[in-house]
Amino acid sequence: MNREDFFKNSPKPFIPKKLPLSDEEKNKIIDIDIYKLLNNVNYYFGLYIGLLCSVNNPDLLVSPLLNKETILSSQLEGTHATLEDILNYNIGMEIEGKKDEVKEVFNYSRALNFAQKNMGKIDENNNKLPLSSRLIKQMHKILLNNVRGQSKSPGEYKQMQNYIGTSNSITFTPLPPELTEEYMTNLENYIHTEEIDIFIQCAIMHAQFEMIHPFQDGNGRIGRLLIPLLLYYKNKIPVPALYMSSFFNANKDEYIKLLNQISSNNDWNSWIKFFLDGVIYSSKESALKATRLNQLYIEFKNVINKGLKSSHGIELLDLIFENPVINASLVTKSLNINRQTANSLLNKLKALNILESFSNNSRRITFYCSKLIKELD
Repeated sequence: MNREDFFKNSPKPFIPKKLPLSDEEKNKIIDIDIYKLLNNVNYYFGLYIGLLCSVNNPDLLVSPLLNKETILSSQLEGTHATLEDILNYNIGMEIEGKKDEVKEVFNYSRALNFAQKNMGKIDENNNKLPLSSRLIKQMHKILLNNVRGQSKSPGEYKQMQNYIGTSNSITFTPLPPELTEEYMTNLENYIHTEEIDIFIQCAIMHAQFEMIHPFQDGNGRIGRLLIPLLLYYKNKIPVPALYMSSFFNANKDEYIKLLNQISSNNDWNSWIKFFLDGVIYSSKESALKATRLNQLYIEFKNVINKGLKSSHGIELLDLIFENPVINASLVTKSLNINRQTANSLLNKLKALNILESFSNNSRRITFYCSKLIKELD
């Protein structure tokens, strides 16, 4: 089959209903099983939020979790960079054969950090951006900056029809490009409405975004980023840190099937149940990992307070939690100290069994926290 026939035989573009769903539709969709799931969602999500709110700086727990999320979300798009690749890239090491893939993963966290820094919350009165089409486009521009998708209009909605499927068959044809702006405006308006429950709103928003597929590339990653960002925007979480890629990765076939059932059968019920199961799974997983990370942080902090006589000790510990693979150059730059002091501190933490080290071909010493990295695997 030639290229022209391949696309000619593809499914017609799907044009979803605009949001919000009508009260009549929601009454049919939201049944007793969904309300039961919501009770469990609120319980386990509440435990996770309680943990984040109990620490002085929740970003210290979230930063390692984000490292893992960037890997998993990008793997859903066929990227094969590993956690080791990302951690090494963060300190300037060359990653042979995977440089572009590592940049893609790195851009994912940059896009989320940009949104967190530049987005105001819904009840804040400031000059920051709302969760909007403008912000989403800026995130997309960062996501595709200087990587494989850079030729596919970073930061701009699609101008050509896109397709979902394999090289052998097209399984879904998203919204036509001429309707993208209209539907993204509708989605933006929906984000600013009140829904029966914030998690039902997250489920509907994510599915609608994927059915619109507004960009030529990067739609899956942006769609997954919007989930924690909506929770953060609506003041449901202190940092945008409910990451669901682990669940979507483990249930990829079901994820695709249930999204397709919305377009083929208007089956929102099955999708929302699946999504809520994912929130429960992700809340449990994140709470468990955050608890272990917090325990490890307290353990290391006690060791440092007793064994490291330096005013930079806790600063350095915080930096290690952001960068489990670290070197003197990064410490010098981040803590604004000289290289000799940086090397001395790193070697003392090695003597305290917090860090280990290895030398590469250039004889530069790289330090790493194996206990922390183990918690992320």
